[in-house]
Amino acid sequence: MIGFKRRSAIGLVTAALFCAGTAVAQEPLKLRLSVESTPGASTQQMLAAFRDALQEELGDGVEIEYFDSGTLGDEIVHMQQVRTGQLDVIPIGSDAVQLDQKFAVFDIPFLFNSREQVASVLDGPIGEELDKSFQENAGLKVLGFGEIGFRHITNNVRPVVTPADLEGLKLRTPGSQTRIMSFEMLGAAPIKMNIGDVYLSLQQGVIDGQENPFGNIAKWSWDEVQDYISLSRHVYTPITFVMNLQRYESLTDEQRAAVDAAARAAVEASRAYGAENDASLEAVIRERSPDVQFNEIDSASFQEVAKAIGENIGETAGPEFTARFVDAASQ
Repeated sequence: MIGFKRRSAIGLVTAALFCAGTAVAQEPLKLRLSVESTPGASTQQMLAAFRDALQEELGDGVEIEYFDSGTLGDEIVHMQQVRTGQLDVIPIGSDAVQLDQKFAVFDIPFLFNSREQVASVLDGPIGEELDKSFQENAGLKVLGFGEIGFRHITNNVRPVVTPADLEGLKLRTPGSQTRIMSFEMLGAAPIKMNIGDVYLSLQQGVIDGQENPFGNIAKWSWDEVQDYISLSRHVYTPITFVMNLQRYESLTDEQRAAVDAAARAAVEASRAYGAENDASLEAVIRERSPDVQFNEIDSASFQEVAKAIGENIGETAGPEFTARFVDAASQ
């Protein structure tokens, strides 16, 4: 009888442990995602695409808290929150360079000519090196590179055709010191400013202009308060799509595979969205703001200055890495 009771007790304990193990295995992955931009902006679109793809990959195996429109703060606040684990996944634009100086290479002007050229660089060894560097310097895993896109210069003073036309223009730029330095070398007066403050600042004359892709120009309606749009395509800005590294490493193999697959889907969606924007938004802006003057730039005159800018940026990003980046971009 005693042996039977002992065997029964062991059986019950084993069953309880099995059930507990099953419960742990079935615990859903809980993630917090956030972005400062509003629906339709490139960074918001990429984060939403990741959310939807991950939900499809894991179903009931994931619980997602999702925030946009700056509910939790601006991009700088988001970068702090993802590093401390308050957030799990965010997209980062030009401000990525504030966490890792290697990202200054994206401020080298007139380096890329096409999306295909960018993708070949970011999806290869250079992208892997940037991921490793971000892990080491920021504690963040780069899940992939999406697209904010090729940037153009808008202002209320004059068409920008040559570098001389930038002389003295008060241009809003992101917080990247190398972006600021680039425009200073081109003769402008760059001003760091939160993107949400740009419209009113343009309207009130606090700044003369800004530089952004068509997606942001259209989304934030800056064409309503600008007289000139110069098609400069001076730099390409990627979205650095990141996850807190410790959180990423804590995932099960199944969860990590699902996160990687969802991130890849978000990358493809982001790049397709950027291409669609460039193809259609110029026409949208021209139609809704017929008084805005568009002009092409004299690329040759800018490329002469760009050489010196690239050398200076190399001092920040590291000359060896910068050389490899420029070489990869020229392939």
